[in-house]
Amino acid sequence: MRALFTAATGMAAQQLRIDNIANNLSNVNTTAFKKSRADFEDLYYQKIRTGSGQTQAGTGRNDVVEVGHGTRTAALRREFRPGSVVADDVSTHVAIRGDGFFSLQTADGEELFTRNGAFSVDGQGNMVTAQGHTLSEAITIPEGATVNISADGLVVTQIAGEDPQEVGRIQLRRFINPSGLEALGAGLYRANELSGQPQLGNPGTEGLGELMGGALESSNVDVAEELIGMIMAQRSYELTSKAISTSDEILKVTNRLKA
Repeated sequence: MRALFTAATGMAAQQLRIDNIANNLSNVNTTAFKKSRADFEDLYYQKIRTGSGQTQAGTGRNDVVEVGHGTRTAALRREFRPGSVVADDVSTHVAIRGDGFFSLQTADGEELFTRNGAFSVDGQGNMVTAQGHTLSEAITIPEGATVNISADGLVVTQIAGEDPQEVGRIQLRRFINPSGLEALGAGLYRANELSGQPQLGNPGTEGLGELMGGALESSNVDVAEELIGMIMAQRSYELTSKAISTSDEILKVTNRLKA
């Protein structure tokens, strides 16, 4: 009977792995999406024989028998490896080349974080996301102005016939443990105890990445890697289900012997 339950934990683990791979693949074209990886750990072991005592020769016994009880998901870890940067010539779009997050302010004052720099300008001239969240730096773009964003985050606007004007600087935030950030969907993250508090800095300094205006960061999903992982998970699922079938056949034989 032990094999039935042990194999069932393996099937559940591989199903979750496939679910995670499906999510990664479905977001392969999502701007600044970060893939997740499933980590597993073995469950507790039942001691059938401790191996204590001594042999007739007076040496210690080394015949410990421990039987494991399967596996479980230890964590789904998000990998913040940077994706490739693709130019799209939209002046308000910004990509981060390296470490860091943009800081956003929601309508109710909450601070969220993202690597999706697909900003646009609203009716008040604020740089906002598709969801309407504004940059924490509250940069205002004059009407009819062209925008240039430098590698160190300096935002310069220019209206035809006038001199260029500095309207602010985009700063980045970094975390001790970015994998601990709470994912909210739409490329947004919330800080918590696992991630630590955000550390503020200018792009290109203190280990933070540089900015590239007129470009966006692609997802970091490697399609070939995900397909290989999916095939491995499928084969593992099939083999584990075979273990259940074999255990069931053994139980049937045992029952016939009793009869």
